[in-house]
Amino acid sequence: MTADAVTQPAYDRAAPLQAVDSYVVEQTTDGLEITARLRVVAGQATTRGHFPTLAVLPGVFVIEAAGQALALAVDRAGGAPTVLRRLRSVRFLAPFLDGDELTLRLTATPQPTGWLVRGEGLRTDGVVAARLRAEFGPRELPHA
Repeated sequence: MTADAVTQPAYDRAAPLQAVDSYVVEQTTDGLEITARLRVVAGQATTRGHFPTLAVLPGVFVIEAAGQALALAVDRAGGAPTVLRRLRSVRFLAPFLDGDELTLRLTATPQPTGWLVRGEGLRTDGVVAARLRAEFGPRELPHA
């Protein structure tokens, strides 16, 4: 496994905001194991204005990072582009602040209609700051 640096956002998600700085993907018998990283920096578009006096990464951007990480991993594995179809659950347990590095550890399991993704987001200090379960599927749903 080698870490891949990301130079532009995955597909057209949150364009032009990049939610993944680097990622590692491993294919397993059950799907994909993905580790993605994003540095939180005060003054970036992702942190400006969320809290006036504090650079905090918004929770929605943690979800976006999971989506971009999956898109990069699926593309690398030769699959079709995906979009968020259903957010089953998400918990934000602690803030991601200026200087933190968000490390997403995701397990993506193929489903008949796309991918089931489970994961957690850790801060630099090792604290689990977010947990999520989501379903991703093709950009275009097949017509019945």
